[in-house]
Amino acid sequence: MRLAPAKPLADIDEKELTSQVVQLCQLLAWKRYHTWRSKHSASGYPDETLVRERVIFLELKTERGRLNSGQVEWLRALLNAGAEVYLIRPRHLEALGTVLAHRGDPWQARGPIVTAASWLREELRKEIA
Repeated sequence: MRLAPAKPLADIDEKELTSQVVQLCQLLAWKRYHTWRSKHSASGYPDETLVRERVIFLELKTERGRLNSGQVEWLRALLNAGAEVYLIRPRHLEALGTVLAHRGDPWQARGPIVTAASWLREELRKEIA
């Protein structure tokens, strides 16, 4: 795997962020689904659906990117349904790696996985409040 050169987080665009998430998924054996042409799809559906022993939904945003109303609606609905859902910005990549490396329910684990998942969940809750 080739690592990208260091770049300020604020300069990472969504395409680069997606590429890094794709690399994490490949490295950690996650199957992923991404809607390439969303013209006839539900507005606001999360960017990535990941599957391994559990299902995770990811909405990817740049450091300055804002959620639109459709995205907020989907993220709230998934969160309220008990889904494992996260809003991922470049500053969240290390925590996402910790969450994706873990096998099983992160809320039943101890240590770094719970810390990472809790931080990501809190970041999401702030954004959709």
